[in-house]
Amino acid sequence: MRTARFFVPEEWLALSAEAFSIPAGSIHRQIVGVLRMKVGEHISLCPNDGSEIDCVITEITRAAILGSIVGKKTEKPLRPDVVVCAAVTKRDTFEWTLQKCTEIGASAFIPLMTDRVIKKTKDIPPRWLDIVREASEQSGRTMLPIIHAPMSLKEAMEKTKKFDRIVLHESVGKSSTMPTVRPMDHMALFVGPEGGFTDEEILSLAEGKSTVVQLGDLVMRAETAATVATAMIRLS
Repeated sequence: MRTARFFVPEEWLALSAEAFSIPAGSIHRQIVGVLRMKVGEHISLCPNDGSEIDCVITEITRAAILGSIVGKKTEKPLRPDVVVCAAVTKRDTFEWTLQKCTEIGASAFIPLMTDRVIKKTKDIPPRWLDIVREASEQSGRTMLPIIHAPMSLKEAMEKTKKFDRIVLHESVGKSSTMPTVRPMDHMALFVGPEGGFTDEEILSLAEGKSTVVQLGDLVMRAETAATVATAMIRLS
């Protein structure tokens, strides 16, 4: 059985004392009420710094879960570094993009407010943060991807000006080869909404020294294209 993993605040861990404390709250309820874990069982706690702490539960009360730290391992940052700049689509499809690209290894997300985005927003819904946290815990990540505040295409291009940009567009004319990615590259993947980027947006991206590609000879949904392209970059 896999060890349960949780991202926790650093202050819950007392590394020098080799102890931890999880106060009453959502993680406490998950461990006690959902997973029904007992004293003596192992859990892994991640303080979002690249490390994973192996812990043993020694006491469970209504106020807190207490235990000892028995091991620690540190993972290297995921490479290549992939920022997924995805236009905000319908709630379920955008959440699917966040979940699957997190599992594949995206390092950050920039929600795009492009011309064809139907529902504009300036906020990061708490549910988005929950989705990337849960996907990170499930997939074995030791650092959470960052979700930047929603921004315009122009703002996203400025934010990623030091990155190699790949733009997905279904009207390139034919299937295009993805650029060769080196392990240490910093990549920004731009994905449009339902209906794709406008001609003006594609022109702006192309003039910004972006590589415009088409994936295969079929038109993919936005969330499918984002996931496939992230996998191609990460696993190339």
